[in-house]
Amino acid sequence: MKKLLSYLIILVIIGAVVVGGMKIIKAKRATEAKISKPIAYSMNVKTMTPKSVKTTLTLPYLAITKSNDDVKISSRVSGRILHIAKSGERVNKGDTIVKIDDKELKTELETLKINTSSLKSQIKSKEVALENLKKTHERTQKLLSVKGASKEQFEREITNIEAAKTGINTLKLKIRELKSNKSSINNMLSYTTIKSPVSGVITRLANVGDNAMMGKPLISISGTSNSYLVVRLPQDIVAKAIIYDKKKYEISPLNTTYNGLLEYLANIDKSLTSNQTINIDVVVYDGVGFNLPHDALLNRNGKYYVLDLINDRAKPKEVKIVANGEQGVVVEGVSNSDKVVVAKQDILLKLLSGIKARAIK
Repeated sequence: MKKLLSYLIILVIIGAVVVGGMKIIKAKRATEAKISKPIAYSMNVKTMTPKSVKTTLTLPYLAITKSNDDVKISSRVSGRILHIAKSGERVNKGDTIVKIDDKELKTELETLKINTSSLKSQIKSKEVALENLKKTHERTQKLLSVKGASKEQFEREITNIEAAKTGINTLKLKIRELKSNKSSINNMLSYTTIKSPVSGVITRLANVGDNAMMGKPLISISGTSNSYLVVRLPQDIVAKAIIYDKKKYEISPLNTTYNGLLEYLANIDKSLTSNQTINIDVVVYDGVGFNLPHDALLNRNGKYYVLDLINDRAKPKEVKIVANGEQGVVVEGVSNSDKVVVAKQDILLKLLSGIKARAIK
């Protein structure tokens, strides 16, 4: 009887708990029903319709100015430098830029003049002696015909005459040699004054008082005309033109490298001092294509996508980058029927997760 009573008590307790729990659940549901459900708002985004148009894309780079008039000046004579133009000095074609001491050469030239004058005096003296020998020989020849002179004397006079002629010819050869030396020295004297072959800016490679050596550069002149640019680009940049001072110039490969960069040459119609670094824009694309802003692309695992807004959902669409520049990106894989979202990466990622979107102007 006691056991039965215990079971009844337990059943009553369980029933009470069940009834109480049901009342609590009903009350909670009633409370939740009174609370308004949250509204799922759409994200406002900017969109664009891709159009295939004439597009030019550029990237900023640096170029080095050069000139076809760039030249290094070396000395053709040895001597102490008396004057040399200063670095940074602008000179015109024909200006004196180096003066080398010419005292030694002028001394040699004066010595040659003295020696030449002496030889000429000797020649005159020998020519007078030769004329006397010839006259004496004529008298001897007449005497020989009447046996008034010996044959030995006659032949000896002939020998003396020939010797005199030989002596005169030897002196004349020496004068010719001295004239040749004189011409050489005058030529060397002309090299002691060096004039600029072009107009440009000086870079001094020696100083006043230094000893100029034959073949050793004294001055470098950077030309200010016939300018061209040397452009150095990474191997993955394919370019055929540059823009400098708002003008487009074609470039051609030099087939040389500098620190791993490929070198190109661009002839320009500007007059620039050599060895300057200037800003240019390298044309990386010039043609017809779909040009999108950088914010239209989403990079995921090395692949690029655009988000095409269809109704209120953004659908990813893989694209291929043809060219990338400051002005945007030319891609393949879009059409003029797409509605491409333009936004920052974090917003594109949210849209990719399924958030609704609404296009705004």
